Amino acid sequence: MKDFKKRATVAAIFAIVYGLFVFTVVGWRADHTIIVSFVSGLLLLHRYSYRVPFILFGFLLFLIIYDALPALPNYTVNKVHIIEPYNLELQLFGIQDGDQRVVPSEWFATRLHDVLSLIAGFSYVLWMPLPIAYAIFLYFRDHRLMIDFNTLFLVVCIIGMIGYYIYPAAPPWYYINHGVGTDFTIPGSEGMLADFDRIVGAPVFNGIYAKGANVFCAIPSLHCAYPVVCFLIALERKVHWQTALFGLWALGTWFAAVYSQHHYVIDVILGVLCAILSYGLLRWMRSQTWYDRFSRYIVGQIV
Repeated sequence: MKDFKKRATVAAIFAIVYGLFVFTVVGWRADHTIIVSFVSGLLLLHRYSYRVPFILFGFLLFLIIYDALPALPNYTVNKVHIIEPYNLELQLFGIQDGDQRVVPSEWFATRLHDVLSLIAGFSYVLWMPLPIAYAIFLYFRDHRLMIDFNTLFLVVCIIGMIGYYIYPAAPPWYYINHGVGTDFTIPGSEGMLADFDRIVGAPVFNGIYAKGANVFCAIPSLHCAYPVVCFLIALERKVHWQTALFGLWALGTWFAAVYSQHHYVIDVILGVLCAILSYGLLRWMRSQTWYDRFSRYIVGQIV
Protein backbone atom coordinates (compact mmCIF):
# COMPACT_ATOMS: atom_id res chain seq x y z
CA MET A 1 0.00 0.00 0.00
CA LYS A 2 2.83 2.40 0.88
CA ASP A 3 4.46 1.74 -2.48
CA PHE A 4 1.19 2.39 -4.32
CA LYS A 5 0.69 5.67 -2.45
CA LYS A 6 4.12 6.82 -3.55
CA ARG A 7 3.38 5.88 -7.15
CA ALA A 8 -0.03 7.54 -7.01
CA THR A 9 1.51 10.72 -5.61
CA VAL A 10 4.13 10.89 -8.36
CA ALA A 11 1.49 10.16 -11.03
CA ALA A 12 -0.76 12.91 -9.66
CA ILE A 13 2.12 15.41 -9.58
CA PHE A 14 3.06 14.56 -13.16
CA ALA A 15 -0.54 14.85 -14.40
CA ILE A 16 -1.07 18.20 -12.69
CA VAL A 17 2.25 19.80 -13.67
CA TYR A 18 2.15 18.48 -17.22
CA GLY A 19 -1.52 19.42 -17.60
CA LEU A 20 -0.93 22.98 -16.39
CA PHE A 21 2.08 23.34 -18.67
CA VAL A 22 0.18 22.15 -21.71
CA PHE A 23 -2.91 24.25 -20.99
CA THR A 24 -0.96 27.45 -20.42
CA VAL A 25 1.82 27.08 -23.02
CA VAL A 26 0.87 24.66 -25.75
CA GLY A 27 -2.90 24.31 -25.82
CA TRP A 28 -4.54 20.97 -25.09
CA ARG A 29 -4.88 18.44 -27.90
CA ALA A 30 -6.20 14.89 -28.02
CA ASP A 31 -2.69 13.45 -28.09
CA HIS A 32 -1.93 15.17 -24.77
CA THR A 33 -4.70 13.12 -23.18
CA ILE A 34 -3.01 9.99 -24.52
CA ILE A 35 0.40 11.09 -23.20
CA VAL A 36 -0.77 11.96 -19.70
CA SER A 37 -2.83 8.74 -19.52
CA PHE A 38 0.05 6.59 -20.75
CA VAL A 39 2.71 8.05 -18.45
CA SER A 40 0.38 8.13 -15.45
CA GLY A 41 -0.61 4.55 -16.23
CA LEU A 42 3.04 3.47 -16.20
CA LEU A 43 3.57 5.19 -12.88
CA LEU A 44 0.50 3.56 -11.32
CA LEU A 45 0.39 0.11 -12.88
CA HIS A 46 3.28 -1.66 -11.17
CA ARG A 47 6.53 -0.90 -9.39
CA TYR A 48 8.43 -2.06 -12.47
CA SER A 49 6.45 0.01 -14.97
CA TYR A 50 6.82 2.92 -12.52
CA ARG A 51 10.53 2.93 -13.32
CA VAL A 52 10.13 3.47 -17.07
CA PRO A 53 9.54 7.28 -17.03
CA PHE A 54 12.60 7.65 -14.77
CA ILE A 55 14.72 5.38 -16.97
CA LEU A 56 13.81 7.59 -19.96
CA PHE A 57 13.42 10.96 -18.20
CA GLY A 58 15.71 12.77 -20.66
CA PHE A 59 13.65 11.64 -23.63
CA LEU A 60 10.34 12.41 -21.91
CA LEU A 61 11.44 15.95 -21.02
CA PHE A 62 12.77 16.48 -24.54
CA LEU A 63 9.42 15.52 -26.08
CA ILE A 64 7.57 17.83 -23.68
CA ILE A 65 9.84 20.78 -24.53
CA TYR A 66 9.83 20.03 -28.26
CA ASP A 67 6.03 19.88 -28.25
CA ALA A 68 5.98 23.42 -26.83
CA LEU A 69 8.17 24.97 -29.57
CA PRO A 70 5.24 25.82 -31.90
CA ALA A 71 3.89 28.12 -29.17
CA LEU A 72 6.77 30.45 -30.04
CA PRO A 73 8.05 29.60 -33.55
CA ASN A 74 11.71 30.41 -34.01
CA TYR A 75 10.97 32.40 -37.18
CA THR A 76 9.07 34.91 -35.05
CA VAL A 77 12.15 35.51 -32.91
CA ASN A 78 14.88 35.93 -35.51
CA LYS A 79 15.22 36.23 -39.27
CA VAL A 80 15.04 33.02 -41.28
CA HIS A 81 18.23 32.22 -43.22
CA ILE A 82 17.77 30.43 -46.52
CA ILE A 83 20.43 31.54 -48.98
CA GLU A 84 23.15 32.27 -46.39
CA PRO A 85 23.76 28.62 -45.32
CA TYR A 86 23.68 27.57 -48.97
CA ASN A 87 26.28 30.14 -49.99
CA LEU A 88 28.56 29.26 -47.07
CA GLU A 89 28.24 25.55 -47.89
CA LEU A 90 29.05 26.31 -51.52
CA GLN A 91 32.12 28.26 -50.50
CA LEU A 92 33.44 25.73 -47.98
CA PHE A 93 32.34 22.38 -49.39
CA GLY A 94 31.21 23.05 -52.95
CA ILE A 95 31.87 20.38 -55.59
CA GLN A 96 32.56 21.05 -59.24
CA ASP A 97 29.92 19.19 -61.25
CA GLY A 98 30.42 19.75 -64.96
CA ASP A 99 30.37 23.46 -65.65
CA GLN A 100 28.86 24.48 -62.31
CA ARG A 101 29.74 24.32 -58.63
CA VAL A 102 27.13 22.68 -56.40
CA VAL A 103 26.73 21.84 -52.71
CA PRO A 104 27.16 18.18 -51.67
CA SER A 105 23.39 17.69 -51.29
CA GLU A 106 22.87 18.72 -54.92
CA TRP A 107 25.76 16.54 -56.07
CA PHE A 108 24.27 13.46 -54.39
CA ALA A 109 20.81 14.20 -55.83
CA THR A 110 22.06 13.28 -59.31
CA ARG A 111 23.81 10.15 -58.05
CA LEU A 112 21.16 8.34 -56.04
CA HIS A 113 21.77 4.63 -55.62
CA ASP A 114 19.61 2.02 -53.91
CA VAL A 115 22.44 0.87 -51.63
CA LEU A 116 23.23 4.44 -50.57
CA SER A 117 19.56 5.22 -50.04
CA LEU A 118 19.16 2.15 -47.83
CA ILE A 119 22.22 3.07 -45.78
CA ALA A 120 20.93 6.62 -45.39
CA GLY A 121 17.41 5.55 -44.50
CA PHE A 122 18.33 2.90 -41.94
CA SER A 123 20.89 5.24 -40.34
CA TYR A 124 18.44 8.13 -40.11
CA VAL A 125 15.44 6.19 -38.86
CA LEU A 126 17.38 5.13 -35.74
CA TRP A 127 17.71 8.72 -34.49
CA MET A 128 15.41 8.09 -31.50
CA PRO A 129 14.91 4.27 -31.22
CA LEU A 130 18.62 3.48 -30.78
CA PRO A 131 19.31 6.03 -27.99
CA ILE A 132 16.16 4.87 -26.18
CA ALA A 133 17.30 1.26 -26.50
CA TYR A 134 20.74 2.23 -25.19
CA ALA A 135 19.22 4.02 -22.17
CA ILE A 136 17.28 0.85 -21.33
CA PHE A 137 20.43 -1.23 -21.82
CA LEU A 138 22.34 1.05 -19.44
CA TYR A 139 19.60 0.62 -16.84
CA PHE A 140 20.61 -3.04 -16.56
CA ARG A 141 24.33 -2.25 -16.51
CA ASP A 142 25.05 1.06 -14.78
CA HIS A 143 22.37 3.23 -13.17
CA ARG A 144 24.57 6.30 -12.77
CA LEU A 145 25.74 6.15 -16.37
CA MET A 146 22.13 5.71 -17.49
CA ILE A 147 21.30 8.95 -15.67
CA ASP A 148 24.30 10.68 -17.24
CA PHE A 149 23.22 9.46 -20.67
CA ASN A 150 19.68 10.82 -20.20
CA THR A 151 21.08 14.11 -18.93
CA LEU A 152 23.52 14.39 -21.83
CA PHE A 153 20.77 13.65 -24.34
CA LEU A 154 18.54 16.34 -22.79
CA VAL A 155 21.32 18.95 -22.64
CA VAL A 156 22.18 18.32 -26.31
CA CYS A 157 18.53 18.81 -27.24
CA ILE A 158 18.22 22.03 -25.24
CA ILE A 159 21.39 23.54 -26.71
CA GLY A 160 20.28 22.49 -30.19
CA MET A 161 16.85 24.05 -29.74
CA ILE A 162 18.46 27.26 -28.50
CA GLY A 163 20.42 27.20 -31.75
CA TYR A 164 17.15 26.99 -33.69
CA TYR A 165 16.07 30.29 -32.14
CA ILE A 166 19.41 32.04 -32.49
CA TYR A 167 19.74 31.13 -36.16
CA PRO A 168 16.54 29.87 -37.85
CA ALA A 169 17.71 28.17 -41.03
CA ALA A 170 16.18 26.28 -43.93
CA PRO A 171 17.42 22.83 -44.92
CA PRO A 172 18.92 22.24 -48.38
CA TRP A 173 15.71 20.71 -49.80
CA TYR A 174 13.84 23.93 -49.03
CA TYR A 175 16.18 26.15 -51.03
CA ILE A 176 16.55 23.59 -53.83
CA ASN A 177 12.78 23.17 -54.23
CA HIS A 178 11.38 26.55 -53.18
CA GLY A 179 14.12 29.12 -53.60
CA VAL A 180 14.76 32.06 -51.28
CA GLY A 181 11.15 32.99 -50.54
CA THR A 182 10.06 32.49 -46.93
CA ASP A 183 6.83 30.49 -46.80
CA PHE A 184 5.71 29.30 -43.38
CA THR A 185 2.95 27.12 -44.86
CA ILE A 186 5.30 24.74 -46.65
CA PRO A 187 5.13 21.34 -44.87
CA GLY A 188 8.13 19.26 -43.98
CA SER A 189 9.68 17.08 -46.66
CA GLU A 190 11.44 13.76 -46.58
CA GLY A 191 13.84 15.06 -49.25
CA MET A 192 15.87 12.33 -50.88
CA LEU A 193 14.74 9.91 -48.18
CA ALA A 194 11.76 9.46 -50.49
CA ASP A 195 14.05 7.05 -52.35
CA PHE A 196 14.23 4.90 -49.20
CA ASP A 197 10.42 4.91 -48.99
CA ARG A 198 10.27 3.80 -52.63
CA ILE A 199 12.69 0.92 -52.07
CA VAL A 200 10.99 -0.45 -48.93
CA GLY A 201 7.52 0.20 -50.37
CA ALA A 202 6.24 2.14 -47.35
CA PRO A 203 5.90 5.88 -46.58
CA VAL A 204 8.28 5.71 -43.61
CA PHE A 205 9.83 9.16 -43.87
CA ASN A 206 6.94 10.74 -45.71
CA GLY A 207 4.75 9.91 -42.73
CA ILE A 208 7.27 11.43 -40.35
CA TYR A 209 8.12 14.66 -42.15
CA ALA A 210 4.72 15.47 -43.64
CA LYS A 211 3.62 16.28 -40.08
CA GLY A 212 6.49 18.72 -39.48
CA ALA A 213 5.16 22.15 -38.53
CA ASN A 214 8.39 24.16 -38.70
CA VAL A 215 10.99 23.43 -41.36
CA PHE A 216 13.40 26.19 -40.29
CA CYS A 217 15.22 24.14 -37.66
CA ALA A 218 18.17 22.84 -39.64
CA ILE A 219 21.05 24.30 -37.61
CA PRO A 220 22.47 22.51 -35.72
CA SER A 221 21.64 18.96 -36.80
CA LEU A 222 20.48 17.12 -33.71
CA HIS A 223 20.13 13.96 -35.79
CA CYS A 224 23.91 14.10 -36.20
CA ALA A 225 24.48 14.86 -32.52
CA TYR A 226 22.63 11.84 -31.11
CA PRO A 227 25.08 9.17 -32.34
CA VAL A 228 27.91 11.22 -30.82
CA VAL A 229 26.08 11.24 -27.48
CA CYS A 230 25.85 7.44 -27.58
CA PHE A 231 29.47 7.13 -28.75
CA LEU A 232 30.85 9.30 -25.92
CA ILE A 233 29.02 7.34 -23.22
CA ALA A 234 30.06 4.03 -24.79
CA LEU A 235 33.63 5.33 -24.86
CA GLU A 236 33.44 5.89 -21.11
CA ARG A 237 32.30 2.29 -20.64
CA LYS A 238 35.31 1.14 -22.67
CA VAL A 239 33.23 -1.46 -24.49
CA HIS A 240 34.76 -1.69 -27.94
CA TRP A 241 31.81 -3.22 -29.78
CA GLN A 242 29.56 -0.41 -28.57
CA THR A 243 31.95 2.36 -29.57
CA ALA A 244 32.35 0.69 -32.97
CA LEU A 245 28.57 0.36 -33.38
CA PHE A 246 27.87 3.98 -32.51
CA GLY A 247 30.86 5.17 -34.52
CA LEU A 248 29.50 3.44 -37.63
CA TRP A 249 26.02 4.78 -36.90
CA ALA A 250 27.45 8.28 -36.60
CA LEU A 251 29.15 8.01 -39.99
CA GLY A 252 25.96 6.67 -41.55
CA THR A 253 23.85 9.43 -40.02
CA TRP A 254 26.23 12.20 -41.07
CA PHE A 255 26.19 10.84 -44.60
CA ALA A 256 22.41 10.48 -44.54
CA ALA A 257 21.90 14.06 -43.36
CA VAL A 258 23.68 15.43 -46.43
CA TYR A 259 22.59 12.75 -48.90
CA SER A 260 18.94 13.27 -47.99
CA GLN A 261 19.11 17.08 -48.43
CA HIS A 262 18.06 17.52 -44.82
CA HIS A 263 21.28 19.19 -43.76
CA TYR A 264 24.37 20.91 -45.06
CA VAL A 265 27.80 19.70 -44.01
CA ILE A 266 27.90 22.85 -41.87
CA ASP A 267 24.83 21.65 -39.94
CA VAL A 268 26.46 18.26 -39.36
CA ILE A 269 29.64 19.83 -37.96
CA LEU A 270 27.67 22.12 -35.65
CA GLY A 271 25.58 19.16 -34.48
CA VAL A 272 28.74 17.24 -33.56
CA LEU A 273 30.15 20.30 -31.77
CA CYS A 274 26.85 20.62 -29.92
CA ALA A 275 27.26 17.08 -28.60
CA ILE A 276 30.88 17.69 -27.58
CA LEU A 277 29.95 20.94 -25.79
CA SER A 278 27.11 19.15 -23.98
CA TYR A 279 29.49 16.40 -22.89
CA GLY A 280 31.79 19.05 -21.43
CA LEU A 281 28.83 20.44 -19.49
CA LEU A 282 27.97 16.95 -18.24
CA ARG A 283 31.51 16.50 -16.92
CA TRP A 284 31.15 19.78 -15.03
CA MET A 285 27.73 18.81 -13.69
CA ARG A 286 29.14 15.59 -12.28
CA SER A 287 31.26 17.67 -9.92
CA GLN A 288 28.25 19.55 -8.57
CA THR A 289 26.48 18.58 -5.35
CA TRP A 290 23.02 19.25 -6.78
CA TYR A 291 23.63 16.83 -9.66
CA ASP A 292 24.78 14.13 -7.25
CA ARG A 293 21.58 14.59 -5.24
CA PHE A 294 19.52 14.46 -8.40
CA SER A 295 21.26 11.26 -9.51
CA ARG A 296 20.70 9.63 -6.12
CA TYR A 297 17.01 10.56 -6.29
CA ILE A 298 16.61 8.93 -9.72
CA VAL A 299 18.48 5.83 -8.55
CA GLY A 300 16.08 5.65 -5.60
CA GLN A 301 13.13 5.51 -8.02
CA ILE A 302 14.49 2.73 -10.23
CA VAL A 303 15.83 0.20 -7.73
